Amino acid sequence: MKKATVTLGLAVALLAGVCLAEPQQNAAPKPDKAKILGDWSLEIDAGGMIVSLAMVIGETEGKLSGKVSEQNGMFTDAALNNLEYTGAELSGEISVPSPPDGAVKVWAIRLNVGEETVDGSIANADTGMSAAIAGKRVKK
Repeated sequence: MKKATVTLGLAVALLAGVCLAEPQQNAAPKPDKAKILGDWSLEIDAGGMIVSLAMVIGETEGKLSGKVSEQNGMFTDAALNNLEYTGAELSGEISVPSPPDGAVKVWAIRLNVGEETVDGSIANADTGMSAAIAGKRVKK
């Protein structure tokens, strides 16, 4: 009985060692962030009312960062928060003053990323408002 316990213990230890030493083959490749980095000109179409934005996406210490400015001065350099990039989609949140009362609201942005273009939506969960957003890269 003692011999069987020792043998079983060695087998478990060897199996655990093999599992720990085995490289993870299921890890997804990291997306190429160069596809989203740079300066972007965006337009929001809110039922015929066009709002022009400038978006800058950068990378600091391996982490994406971004800011957005409204072209008529309603807000400048508002930080993009919770940025995530899959290689095909960029998502994040921005807190900015919003019409009609100018109260600061959190807007979720989801952009499908092409070679030099983006398109998607911007939405505010509290108000239920959403609009189409599209743009193009102006500088890498």
